[in-house]
Amino acid sequence: MRRLTFAPRPNWEARLQAVGMTWYAPAPEHPVPYWGEEACYAFTPGQVADLRRDSQLLTDLILEATGYAIERGRLAELGIPAFLHSAIRESWERDDPTVYMRLDLAWDGSGPPKLLEVNGQTPTSLLEAAVCQWHWLEDRLEAGQLPAGAAQWNTIHEGLGEQWAHLYAARGVRQAHFSAGRNVEDIATVTYLRELAEAAGVRGSFLAADEVGTNPAHPQLLDTWDLPIAHLTWLWPFEYAWESRDALFLASTTTRFIEPLWKAVTSSKGLLALLHELNPGHRLLLPAALTPGALGEDVVRKPLFSREGQNVQLPGEAVTPGDYGDLPLVEQAYTELPAFQTEDGPRYPVMGVWVAGDEVCGLGIREGRSRVTDNRATFVPQVTLPG
Repeated sequence: MRRLTFAPRPNWEARLQAVGMTWYAPAPEHPVPYWGEEACYAFTPGQVADLRRDSQLLTDLILEATGYAIERGRLAELGIPAFLHSAIRESWERDDPTVYMRLDLAWDGSGPPKLLEVNGQTPTSLLEAAVCQWHWLEDRLEAGQLPAGAAQWNTIHEGLGEQWAHLYAARGVRQAHFSAGRNVEDIATVTYLRELAEAAGVRGSFLAADEVGTNPAHPQLLDTWDLPIAHLTWLWPFEYAWESRDALFLASTTTRFIEPLWKAVTSSKGLLALLHELNPGHRLLLPAALTPGALGEDVVRKPLFSREGQNVQLPGEAVTPGDYGDLPLVEQAYTELPAFQTEDGPRYPVMGVWVAGDEVCGLGIREGRSRVTDNRATFVPQVTLPG
């Protein structure tokens, strides 16, 4: 794996804005550029083939472990409240469909990748992975800045479109609401998902997460017109919802979630421990445990649910700040991330492999300024170079 640098494209900001990505520049909550215009990570075709194969195997293991956790009654260990257990089991047994998820891997281009965690329910960096980095590739090829035959492991857009087509044709999904918190990135992500759904024939409308309504007299969740919501694509973490005043509706509503309720299991970092329990010594997995101290001291400690690198502790370092410090922890064996030196300090890339349904379909990379990938991480395109 190599990190290459380029001069910025003359129209790069307009190219991002045209597809709805407007959060590319530094901001108070993201103090470095979010979009990495001037660099890319380069792979050989053989490396990409290896990564695709191993990521598919990991996807299969993750789904197997999710089913095991549900069927063997292990949900409490994963931090999921008891009132949701039956509803999650029913969602799994109905085979409620999934559109997408993302696996975060440590990998330097050689040897087996190692699973760091699974973003099962609300993965972001989707628009930049599926669309923006593809445009970056097209523009660089057109400008003659990449050799003929340069490619990109990226069928994310096509894979997600196929999933929505499946939901329409095989699952009878004709209409869906698309909901997110009131921030630009999340709204752009669900807008992109809505466009994919509409292209497959599914009619869609948007409402903010805090506009999703409940009424004891109605079995379904309600929109702002008090009309029932049949399917809800909800870029809102289930762990937020189960701590709200309307939490019990999660277990009783007949509204079907996309991503489905069983994804609460896949999203728990406690699943890393079950993966290790079921597959000890697996070359793609890091040892992980829910029992403190079981793996010794060379471990990373993470809350069962946390985001943007919050409340994570690397060996011998202080805990990162965040809002999840009161949650139980999973301990995972420490592994080094690859490091690339730049003019303003090292970069630590994490591979984000996208999954459409249950098939891997592409790669996005975020490089952190520290060994914990946090809100200072930048999205950087990737390319496969011939030879």
